[in-house]
Amino acid sequence: MRRSLMLMFAVCLAVFEAGNLTGFSWKRMAYVPEKELVDAAIRHSYPDIYADLPALRADYTGFQPQVRYWGSWNWQIENGLVDKLFGFQRYQVRLPEEIVIVDAEGKARFSRDDTSCNDERGCPKTPPDRGEMGIVGTVQRGEPGYEPVQAYAVAWDAAGPGSVFTSGHCFSASITSKDESSLVVDLPGDGAATLRLGFGYHLVAITGSGIHARMRISKAEFERSRTCSAQARAAWPNVGGAAWQR
Repeated sequence: MRRSLMLMFAVCLAVFEAGNLTGFSWKRMAYVPEKELVDAAIRHSYPDIYADLPALRADYTGFQPQVRYWGSWNWQIENGLVDKLFGFQRYQVRLPEEIVIVDAEGKARFSRDDTSCNDERGCPKTPPDRGEMGIVGTVQRGEPGYEPVQAYAVAWDAAGPGSVFTSGHCFSASITSKDESSLVVDLPGDGAATLRLGFGYHLVAITGSGIHARMRISKAEFERSRTCSAQARAAWPNVGGAAWQR
């Protein structure tokens, strides 16, 4: 009896570890399809912008995400044998701008830069078909009052033309360029905040030189917000935390 129990335990352990080593979802009792892993990663990386791969390809024609269960595109993330044996079943999905970690149940957990090219600045990002960039946000002093800043300057660092609009402590800026451009927001007395956010559209909260919170938004939301109207600002999520007084 004891030998039979030991054998049964060994078989169960072997089956369990075989599932861990191959990415089997014990919660769903199935292997999650690669398409589902990719779509989950896309929704995590581009919330409320792209719902799945066909939507992403509308702006990144021909781009093919890559999925790995073994190995890593980021040197900070271990994705090897020991992780799998202890139940850390993590897929990595390579998208145009980052690596998204998705668990065996198909839930995206977090993202990291691609550092597989051994460049301390990170690997080059895949640009969209049109190199559009847009940033909208507010400018305020830091603690304790976070009072709105009325006198500041906003400019793109690129040589090409880009648009800039300011209204009180709110600003919006957009540019189309084949290369990523940075937006410089100069606060007299505080210095300059340089925003290197990459392609796409972003909402930011600047609360002093170099200190800002940000989130990605859709092009449609940027277009609604670029006039800095009170109605548009009232609809913004509070990405800057409780101290961000719009």
